[in-house]
Amino acid sequence: MIPVTYSWPWAKADEAQQKETLKQLADAGIRHLVLSNKTIEDCIVTPELVAKYKKALAEFGLDFVDAHAPWGAWKDLGMPLESQHEQVVLRQKMAIRVCHELGVHSMAYHTGNTFNSIFGQDLKLEDYYQMLLRSLYELLPDAERYGVVMCLENQWTPLNQSAYLLKAVEHFNSPWLGICYDAGHANLTEHGQEFPGKTCVPSIWNDAKIPVVWEENMVGKLRPWIVNCHFHDNNGIVDEHKLVGQGTVDWNRIMNTLKDAPRLKCIQSEVSIREAGPTMQELRAAFGKLCDWLEA
Repeated sequence: MIPVTYSWPWAKADEAQQKETLKQLADAGIRHLVLSNKTIEDCIVTPELVAKYKKALAEFGLDFVDAHAPWGAWKDLGMPLESQHEQVVLRQKMAIRVCHELGVHSMAYHTGNTFNSIFGQDLKLEDYYQMLLRSLYELLPDAERYGVVMCLENQWTPLNQSAYLLKAVEHFNSPWLGICYDAGHANLTEHGQEFPGKTCVPSIWNDAKIPVVWEENMVGKLRPWIVNCHFHDNNGIVDEHKLVGQGTVDWNRIMNTLKDAPRLKCIQSEVSIREAGPTMQELRAAFGKLCDWLEA
């Protein structure tokens, strides 16, 4: 059975509140958590947190299954500045090691969302792509050594459109490199053009001086390479990260496509957690239905 992992901000609280939240998650029937980018970075800075978090989760029968790599303009794999490249790779190597120590076997990566307006150089999309390849060449040996599959995530910027993601994974054709399919992001890229003037098209397309690329059937195109998934819902206009079933994502089509995805390891809730909900029980019920689709 494909495990479901939950992104829940339990580590933001103090120790007593962390313990109470972990108990509530376990009582709700949740067993697997996402190792967040922030938690990874905390563990890099404060290594003793690794043992502390392992002990805390084990007390309630919980574990980490998948992760999200450190991300941002100066951390993403396609960050183009030569002067900063070594730092990017070292940070991501440490993130892979943290995953290994916490029992995580797949991690989602942003390829890069920022273009020339922040880096101040006249760079082309190909420059960013070549730096992405270089980063992967340097990181994949560590991924193999520590048993962590690197999963490039589809978003809605030039460097992580489906054509570039497929070109990258096919270039390496490695069992340690795959795709993280984000259903909410795919919904925007497939249906946003139905709402001219309203859709939140990232300004990066203008910055890169290339036309916006609208997608079709991303889950079908990416299926052979999909290792993990980020599941959340939206209205096709804004990246709302709603509970699955509360937007316009075609879950029936997605789950039917994923039934025979050969490399699929887990699905992850990336639903935004707010004071108004959803509750832990609502999350588990919604994702239970998705699992039923996969198993049917």
